[in-house]
Amino acid sequence: MSLLPTFGLIVALSASGLLAHPLANVGLVVRAENLSSEYDYIVVGAGPGGLTVANRLSEDKNVTVLVIEAGGFDQDEDFITIPGLAGGAVGTRYDWNISYAPDPALNGRVVPIPRGKVVGGSTKLNRMVFDRGSRSDYDGWGALGNDGWTFDTLLPYFHKTENFTPATAEIQAEYNIEVDPANQGIGGYIQTTFSPFFWPTTKNIVQATEELGIAINDQATGNALGGYYCPHNQDPETVTRSSAEEAYYESAKPRQNYHLLPGNLVTRIVTGNASDSVQVTGVEFATSKDATPQTVKVRKEVILACGALHTPQLLQVSGIGEPALLESINVSTVVDLPAVGYNLHDHINVVVVNALNTTVQTNNLTTDTTFAAQARNEYDTQRTGPYTTPTGDFLLFLPLKTFTNATQSILSQALEAGPSSSLPTDVPPEVAAGYEDQFALLNQKLEADDSAILEVIFADGAFVLALQHPYSRGSVKANSSSMFDAPVADVGFLRNNVDTAIIREGVHFARRLAGTQAISALNPFEVVPGGNVTSSADIDAFVTGSASTVFHPASSCRMAPREKGGVVDNELKVYGVTGLRIADASVMPILPASHTMTSVYAIAEMAADIIKGDCYKCVSH
Repeated sequence: MSLLPTFGLIVALSASGLLAHPLANVGLVVRAENLSSEYDYIVVGAGPGGLTVANRLSEDKNVTVLVIEAGGFDQDEDFITIPGLAGGAVGTRYDWNISYAPDPALNGRVVPIPRGKVVGGSTKLNRMVFDRGSRSDYDGWGALGNDGWTFDTLLPYFHKTENFTPATAEIQAEYNIEVDPANQGIGGYIQTTFSPFFWPTTKNIVQATEELGIAINDQATGNALGGYYCPHNQDPETVTRSSAEEAYYESAKPRQNYHLLPGNLVTRIVTGNASDSVQVTGVEFATSKDATPQTVKVRKEVILACGALHTPQLLQVSGIGEPALLESINVSTVVDLPAVGYNLHDHINVVVVNALNTTVQTNNLTTDTTFAAQARNEYDTQRTGPYTTPTGDFLLFLPLKTFTNATQSILSQALEAGPSSSLPTDVPPEVAAGYEDQFALLNQKLEADDSAILEVIFADGAFVLALQHPYSRGSVKANSSSMFDAPVADVGFLRNNVDTAIIREGVHFARRLAGTQAISALNPFEVVPGGNVTSSADIDAFVTGSASTVFHPASSCRMAPREKGGVVDNELKVYGVTGLRIADASVMPILPASHTMTSVYAIAEMAADIIKGDCYKCVSH
């Protein structure tokens, strides 16, 4: 059948509320009854991983591609498109609205973990930070047993994703941002640039950084250390968010070999036996838990891009995972792959808050209605002013030695506790073996000059302190045989006390920053946790009582040798299954010290080339 929906179908979709875009823009979108019976590739999830892979595979007119997404399209609401309102989609219908499991190390607290349930995925929800990690972080992926995965092999894909525009003349004149254009991508689908407006206290944190002798670098060079000015995924012309939808979906719209099915959740990967292997034959999907599932067949491959929480869950409900877990949810084991769902970890943060007594303009868009109205008018009429920045225009990513003298004592604490202190008690032997390699790498990072351990984001007196290489690990486990039941995601925050010790040193460093001449000029007064919270025990209690997520869950289907807790090999193929790959944050062998969106795009670009056989610099070549 033709891969173009009929006019009547388009009208029906528009009326159903699934589509928010003009009718001329929805030629790729179909209803279940209008699908082809079979596609060459089926991509599960329309976030940065899924839309990137689908776009690149559909460049070949001789193959057909279907993307299935649980969410629909957004309505181009202000809280999604306007940079200054970034993050406003959290908690809405575009969010899965799920949480991590109660965490004993956080006094039993439940931490929400926003995840995008929308075409574009979490690139519609996040704060638009578009940075890369350091060379050492990506080289570490290769060192953990993944041949072909290094900074040098990923760099062409970082370039391929973006179309970088330098800072405006005004920002450049004020901040003298040094960027080597050779390290930036030109001609990619994602529009990236620096904000055309920085909140004035940005200058204070830049000056404080220099005052402490911390270098300011260009994050795109692989030297994402010290301080750096951070670009965002926003269009310099429209000054709006450039998400995976605007970038990778919009550019693929004219292709008649590409379908997108929104509003449907993939409920099972369908498999059969071929020779001596398990072969993927298609997927089941449904609109709701009570709806009758439908099936679509696949000729070549299914690519999972559901993210670090839902990808392992989908494998498990499909019979791919740890047999004991599968039995507990009444799912027959298709592939005995115990590592599925393990090694989950996330960047964890606390916030030290200072009230400021200053005449310098601070971000009061939510408290001063007159100022907010003026700023909104400036944005609407001129595309300038406070609403043009999602904040986070200057970041610090610091090696341990940079912010504390306690490196050796922390390393000794880690070595004394050993690897097992980071893991749940029920981890399979393969997972424990793989973590030993990570443990050794994490210990090296503590002493390294080329690996960031702490991120610091300054925002008008608040210091967000985010641990970049946590020792603690958790797991994702399906709660039932239904994808419509949220998985049990035990991220294991602060399971290892070393993480608490590092964050404690971060709190001390935040106070050092507040004591610099540059920040002191703002007359800060610490209100959280409060200047009287000084003992290690009291600071640790503050960490335990307030720590939360930076929204970067990863590594729950990690790329590694199978005997080392790997779920996928270095070609992103799921072990024990033919015709199944993963291309999202779940495959990261270990988190990089950066925000994860940019890395997911690069992984997906590389995945597409691996599938097409065009990845001449990596893996098999």
